[in-house]
Amino acid sequence: MHQFPRKLAVGAILASVLFAGGCETLGYYSQAISGQLHLLAQREPVADVLRDIDARGEPTLSDARLREQLLLSQRLLEFAESRLDLATGNRYRTYVALDASAVVWNLFAAPTLSLAAETWCYPFVGCAPYRGYFDRSRAVAFAGSLAERGFDTYLGEVAAYSTLGWFDDPLLSTFLHWPEANLARLLFHELAHSRVWLKGDVAFNESFASFVGGEGMAQWLAQENKAVDHRAFLERRRDWQRLLVLLEAARDALRELYQTQLPDTAKLAAKQRLLDEVRACYHNNRQAFGSGRYDRLVRELNNAFMVSLATYREYESAFAALFSESDQRWPIFYAAVEDLTRSPEPDRVAQLVQLGKKQIQHAGNDERTDDVQCESFTGHGFNREMAGAEHDDVRRGRDG
Repeated sequence: MHQFPRKLAVGAILASVLFAGGCETLGYYSQAISGQLHLLAQREPVADVLRDIDARGEPTLSDARLREQLLLSQRLLEFAESRLDLATGNRYRTYVALDASAVVWNLFAAPTLSLAAETWCYPFVGCAPYRGYFDRSRAVAFAGSLAERGFDTYLGEVAAYSTLGWFDDPLLSTFLHWPEANLARLLFHELAHSRVWLKGDVAFNESFASFVGGEGMAQWLAQENKAVDHRAFLERRRDWQRLLVLLEAARDALRELYQTQLPDTAKLAAKQRLLDEVRACYHNNRQAFGSGRYDRLVRELNNAFMVSLATYREYESAFAALFSESDQRWPIFYAAVEDLTRSPEPDRVAQLVQLGKKQIQHAGNDERTDDVQCESFTGHGFNREMAGAEHDDVRRGRDG
């Protein structure tokens, strides 16, 4: 029943690409459209998957786990509608088993000596500081071409994404088997994107959805009397918060470095030295930073990853304050968020910053963590005296 308008949507996207012109653009959107349609063609109704499992008699451990998670997902959708005021429609009522750990790969890029993110613009959703690929090899190839032009790149795996209601998004094997807290947070996050979406403002959209996902997860676990699961989730989050403090300090130091008048060769050497110090701090405190969970991220650390840090949670505390001001009533909260989307960008940012300060002042930062002591790299004092001694370091390996 819904296929015809969805095909019209795909046609509209393709038409806009053709008018935009350019072989690279057409190739990118062709893979995006074919990837999306291929994914949708593999969908199986959850009810059919459950019936097939039951028909096989004694289920295998994998079948039993799949059945458990599918049933959980449907309960989470009911909770989203009844308690979080999030419409689900036919989203996540189907299932797709993939043979990969990700469904999409997001490519971030920034110049080698700058923290200015490369951005790309798309029909309907606006501009974003990343480019998504269904085909990892295409993403790697494009990353290579960007590197040749002097960009740092970072390729992140994406287990789930939202089509903003254009399609009935399926449950995917890339995330369905996640722990209950993580699954709840992810589904509520993705559903939130269809509730409010501000074209071209990634930080706003992701911060809003991250707040809804986190608050919705907390309410779900409270209903289910699973405080232990919530505490375990928060402990894992604290590991990330510890690392985030380190990475944000490094990002500030890099920004200071890139604004100096040093020669580029000296800047490259200082950049390498700073990233080496970050990696040393991480490895010296590996248990506090998730016991190896972020090894690959730290190994590949560069400007491109640094610019991705502000994408998902920059204004999350602001939305927490707005939720409190809305008496923790979801319809009132969503209306207030929609009012924000109608404000001019400078006014909107100012309101979000003020809300964030108010949240920290009144409620404190509930994600504060015990500090990890590392050799300081924020006091380097990047200046012309560094230039002479650093030229020999420019060619050191990125992995430190």
